[in-house]
Amino acid sequence: MSLVHRGVNYRIEPDYWYTDGTGTVRHDLIAIRDRLYCNAVNIYGRDVRQLTEAAAVALELGLEVWLQPRLPDAPPEDVLAHLGEAARAAEQLRLWNPAVVLNVGCEYSLYTDGILPGRSSAEKGFPLESPRWWALAPLFNRRLNVFLGQVAATARAGFGGRITYASGFWEKVDWTAFDIVGVNYYRHRHNRAGYRAELRRQHRHGKPVVILEFGCGSYLGAGDDGPATHGIVDWHAEGPRVRPGFTRDEGTQAAYLSELLGIYDDEDVTGAFVFEFTDRTRLHSPQPEQDLDMAGYAITKVTEQTGQQWAPKAAFHEIARIYAAQASTAG
Repeated sequence: MSLVHRGVNYRIEPDYWYTDGTGTVRHDLIAIRDRLYCNAVNIYGRDVRQLTEAAAVALELGLEVWLQPRLPDAPPEDVLAHLGEAARAAEQLRLWNPAVVLNVGCEYSLYTDGILPGRSSAEKGFPLESPRWWALAPLFNRRLNVFLGQVAATARAGFGGRITYASGFWEKVDWTAFDIVGVNYYRHRHNRAGYRAELRRQHRHGKPVVILEFGCGSYLGAGDDGPATHGIVDWHAEGPRVRPGFTRDEGTQAAYLSELLGIYDDEDVTGAFVFEFTDRTRLHSPQPEQDLDMAGYAITKVTEQTGQQWAPKAAFHEIARIYAAQASTAG
């Protein structure tokens, strides 16, 4: 069974935004449609106006839009207000073109205050390997689901289409109020053996299952690290540096994504969104210690010399091959 939604995550960032809807964003979205063979894109970011304008360009180009507002490390009331604004904007898009899904947010337990202890998402995520943290997980998940109830109500008040949520693998979500089960489902050394079994369990809710994020870095061993790819960088150094001992290897990323897409196809997953199209904050360099691109998840690479322009990585070509074949099968 081919994926219904063949997608990629696309980040909207103010520093490369063109307000007339042309330039970088349009160029990227055309490539997502014509070179990557996507029929859907998860557009995420903070600025609702920019999200809406980018979504309008994507819809004009014939892409299905999954719109995801993000307001990281903010109090719940601010997150709900931000979501309400995004929901109303998404509804205006949906009335013009129904190919819009509202993705209400990402891993709220990490990115919203008051669910997990900690002052930032990095601080909250650090104890995930602690047995004590997992012992308290039922409490945290109760807090999460109370908040998700408020989130769903806020989304429904402004948006008349389908809604979903990008949940973390540690989050036990009550999906009653949502139309689509959305999971950020990265594979890594700790969940490799049970990866398929846990994926199958997502179908127990009786709703379409969509993988909203999956990916890894571009170095030997990145497939074992999965969502911890960024951990190979010393972010506290004066100028972040990749730690010694890591070797760039784009084939590792390509093989990882290809294998997971094969699993999703086997397990009746409705859609998948690769994380992510580009990351202009992590530049590629021929110097290993400065090659922050290999510690990111993007399937394209950007260097200081090329500025905003990107070049496809091995993973880009592999995903294009798979999506093109699935598009052909789907007719």
